[in-house]
Amino acid sequence: MVGFNEEIEMLVEQLVTGQRQLDVISIFGMPGLGKTTLAKKLYDHEAISNRFDIRLWCCSSQSYDKRALLFELLGHICELDDITKVKSDDELAEKLYRYLKGKRYLIVVDDVWSSNAWDDIKRPFPDDNKGSRIILTTRLESIATYAMIDSSPHHLRLFTEEESWMLMKEKVFKEDNYCPQELEDIGKQIAIKCGGLPLAIVLVAGLLAKNDKEVVHWQKVGESLKSKMQGCMDIVESSYQHLPVHLQNCFLYFASFLEGKKVPVQKLIRLWIAENFVEASTISKSLEMVAMDYLMDLLRSNLVMVAKINSSGELKAVHIHDLIHEFSLMKARIGNFLLRINDQLIYIFPSSKGRSGRLNILATSGRNINTLRFLPSINYPLVDLDLAKSWKCLRVLDLSFVKLHKTHVNALQFLIHLKYLELRLYSDYIPYTICNLKELETFIVTRIYRNACFPNSVWDMTSLRHLHVSCLYTSQLFEDLNNLRTCSDLVIDPGVCNQNFMKRLPNLEKLSCQLYGSRTPSNNFFPSFDSLSQLKSLKIGVFGELVDPYGFEDFSYPSNLKKLTLARLELPWSRILTISRLSSLKVLKLERNAFKGRQWDIKDGEFPNLKILKLKKLGLSEWTASDDSFPNLEKVLVQWCWNLEEIPDSFGSKCTMQLIEVRSCRYSVVNAALISFKSIVT
Repeated sequence: MVGFNEEIEMLVEQLVTGQRQLDVISIFGMPGLGKTTLAKKLYDHEAISNRFDIRLWCCSSQSYDKRALLFELLGHICELDDITKVKSDDELAEKLYRYLKGKRYLIVVDDVWSSNAWDDIKRPFPDDNKGSRIILTTRLESIATYAMIDSSPHHLRLFTEEESWMLMKEKVFKEDNYCPQELEDIGKQIAIKCGGLPLAIVLVAGLLAKNDKEVVHWQKVGESLKSKMQGCMDIVESSYQHLPVHLQNCFLYFASFLEGKKVPVQKLIRLWIAENFVEASTISKSLEMVAMDYLMDLLRSNLVMVAKINSSGELKAVHIHDLIHEFSLMKARIGNFLLRINDQLIYIFPSSKGRSGRLNILATSGRNINTLRFLPSINYPLVDLDLAKSWKCLRVLDLSFVKLHKTHVNALQFLIHLKYLELRLYSDYIPYTICNLKELETFIVTRIYRNACFPNSVWDMTSLRHLHVSCLYTSQLFEDLNNLRTCSDLVIDPGVCNQNFMKRLPNLEKLSCQLYGSRTPSNNFFPSFDSLSQLKSLKIGVFGELVDPYGFEDFSYPSNLKKLTLARLELPWSRILTISRLSSLKVLKLERNAFKGRQWDIKDGEFPNLKILKLKKLGLSEWTASDDSFPNLEKVLVQWCWNLEEIPDSFGSKCTMQLIEVRSCRYSVVNAALISFKSIVT
């Protein structure tokens, strides 16, 4: 980490030494100084990890949500099962308190905005004189002072000129960190103009790194910055203006998400497509692939940051700095791109056909509005929208965080221009006429009533690209759904009539489904997956009860499959041979008794290109693998496999192995993992 070396040394000392009673180390300062980055450096420091029994991280943010924060903390230390999710806030806090009781813990509470929020947050943190510590970050000195117990708050300083140049050089020239001599003087001048603000330095570095590294270009960048910066908005403005027009729209769309929250990549991309921000490619790229290219361009500009990458290395969520969010919100308002209505955090996007005046959601005032999105709120408020009369121009309707009045569910059929529809189903049905939405591309429904009835007419919506509806049953299809790319929560009912179902989905790339089994073996006939030639990701679970034979005797998987997740199938280990021969398979996850039997033996040549293997809640006790199996394996994750005695010895001889993670297993498994990883390192 460039800069703050002295601060790190001093703060580590405060964290690992001193009094035994609980203490709070507060870090405060203006946006963009690197408070969160510094806290993360402390959190990951070797001296810290060796000192504390437990380390937890949570983010408070300006829109503080006590329940979400408790879930975030508990998610680090236990599995959030259905029982935990329905507990009250007080019960969740008590569960956290009991877990921390008697332990030496370190908790980072990032981005605290109010004293009331802090009083609420700190209640479950016991003080047992174990030397526990809390790191608090905030923009406000008053909050840092309010939270103080013994240690004085630390006011984070600006970078020195030397540190500014070091950081800029690192970000521009990446690995080699070498700056040509002809660029050094102008580079230092630009770094100085950033005013010592790390965020500003990183943003400017993004501009310099993106284009040709020539003196003329660097001089133009330097001249476009004011000699005396009036806050960081000038830097953000400069980065924004350097974006192509199509990326400017995509960037401003971040203003429609809550400040400080992670933005799911899939949702973001689908919304961009629905808003017509994404142009079709001339080189046979899907709209989703083009949108992902847009997102990668924004990441390279340093306006957008990576928030979450899963174990497979896939980008799952992104976020923007709070200061940049403020800029995007201001810019969107000025450009009539977005309207924010009162404190309910409701965002409206006016169409280009005309300006929208002051809007009252309960009134009939949705004319010429393209997009209506309700953002997260604690109580899921009931909204009364006269969809049939006043909102017919909508292309995007996101009702996932509100309750739509039951009488208005039928009116959805009149929104014939919709391309994106997301809602929580509080009524017990969706009307058959939903198929009138011929242009709908993304349809996401979360059910509240388990027995809600969903019409088969959804399978007549041929424009669908993404279909994610809880407990949606298969049906007989009379024409191909050529546009459908992803489908989840599909329940596949057994029977001969559904054997051709999958053949009607020729371009499906990702499928998550559950097999609905009956107790009669002869009835367990399921559609064949091998006809899905474009399928890259497949997840199969069980809804109901499956019995032998499973109908899988002649079962084969798509040849291009890259990711496979199986759960609750209780297949014998002999059935895994077909999977082991899939040459394109990179990720395999076996969960919740996907296979049954005490022994799994893996032979030479099996799983030739597998990189990630995850085993979770299996009854397996003996696991062996030959030296020539898993030749490209990089990550192994074993969780809650209580009967397992050891992991294969051969893992210790694989030079490709990067990670062996063991959770909630026997000590012998942990010890075997340590021995294997030690062999890899040495």
